[in-house]
Amino acid sequence: MPTSLSIASGKGGVGKTTLAINLAIMQAKISNCLLLDADMGMANAHILLGINPDLTIKDFFDGSCSLEKVITNGPEKLKFISGGSGITEMLNVDKNKKLNFIRSFDQLSTKIDSLIVDVSAGAEDSSLSLLSASDKILIVLINEPTSFTDAFTLIKVCHLEFGLNEFCLAVNMANNQIHGNEVYSKFNKVIRRFYDVNITFVGSIPKNSKIQKSVIQKKPLILDKTNKDFYLLFDKMMTKINNAPKNKFEGIKFFNNTIDK
Repeated sequence: MPTSLSIASGKGGVGKTTLAINLAIMQAKISNCLLLDADMGMANAHILLGINPDLTIKDFFDGSCSLEKVITNGPEKLKFISGGSGITEMLNVDKNKKLNFIRSFDQLSTKIDSLIVDVSAGAEDSSLSLLSASDKILIVLINEPTSFTDAFTLIKVCHLEFGLNEFCLAVNMANNQIHGNEVYSKFNKVIRRFYDVNITFVGSIPKNSKIQKSVIQKKPLILDKTNKDFYLLFDKMMTKINNAPKNKFEGIKFFNNTIDK
């Protein structure tokens, strides 16, 4: 059975998509990995990957093609489903269509080993349905009050509405590793004061001009062989995520539903 990981954040602008792309490419080195850009209405992972897919999620929702047909090839054997760019009507897809979309991944269960989902920022319904359907959730946090507050709210909603207890957390834009550890400890102390959840810290990504350069060049950092430190960092992070506990949710999830043939 394939595993699923959703990467989320309480607010935008924290580097969520950049991290999702690099982690997905790393995962593709050890398994048949599919990256889904589900940042509805704001999808831009295809731009950062430097590819221009012919089909997007919109074509699936329109009934133009099957889910498998929407998959395109990315770098390093990564499979990719684009959310399109600026498709604002995707924000208004009704709940039943979203749930059927999640169920449709059963059709890919023999074709991929892992699914990584880049989810819209915030605690909107479009994000929550994907988060609850995932085995694991990675929250991306930066050391800003709004990021703390919004990440806290996102975890609270996931916990109270869906009973999710397991979360991974990465600190982005850290001054250094010690600073990243301090940010995690501060956030973990606050969230554990109010809710019985487990936060697995998977590491911190330092502020570095190379990251911004990779975005401008539309070439994921992990593909630059001169950046060995970042390669090792993403490798360690993905290993910790793969070893982290899964959530137990009785509702609709990726890959474990019965599809009518």
